[in-house]
Amino acid sequence: MLVVLQNYEIHLFDEFVLRGNIAVLRCPIPSSVADYVKITSWERIDGFMISPHLASDKYGMLDNGDLYIQDTSDHVNPFSFRCHTENTITREKKVSTNYSRIIVTDAHHAQAPRIMQRSSIVNVPIGQKTTLACIAQGYPVPTYRWHKLVGNQPVSLQMRSSARQDGGVLVFHKTLPSDSGRYVCHVKNSMGEDSVQIELIVEGMLLCIVKPYLI
Repeated sequence: MLVVLQNYEIHLFDEFVLRGNIAVLRCPIPSSVADYVKITSWERIDGFMISPHLASDKYGMLDNGDLYIQDTSDHVNPFSFRCHTENTITREKKVSTNYSRIIVTDAHHAQAPRIMQRSSIVNVPIGQKTTLACIAQGYPVPTYRWHKLVGNQPVSLQMRSSARQDGGVLVFHKTLPSDSGRYVCHVKNSMGEDSVQIELIVEGMLLCIVKPYLI
């Protein structure tokens, strides 16, 4: 297959979020290069770097490269962020042409939660990191509950050391075959609720054993 390498630029946009909710910043890679350009990290305007492997209660990256920020409040307003990308063929690195700001707004009336960003079916090789996303906005700030379906019955998650729940994001640092299955995210506040079902498929490695044939 012949790949024609194209020059590209990434321009970011400001994102609005209701106070206290999870904010998401996107790094829109042009479709013409999306097959071989990936988002590697985000940089805060003060130089603080956020990578997929960062252990933080505040920041994280989704599988698609989006940056999520927990519990937004006034102190995030001065911060802006830009994304870093890499061409997986040439290893050329590029940074977005501008910074994106998080603009925190106050709700003027109560709102039932609505899931704004969600995963659907997630395929991941065994042993790799992955995230399941269920990010909502509402006021009062909604709460999140995750369950795993056993048959058709929801069962509370038993989180292990290599997995954690970041509000609307379920993070598996090292996937196991037992992580495969259907997960349900429930989002609720005093005005209502919303939910989404996500399927996680952990793909095992194929083992091929070749035995010599003796004549």
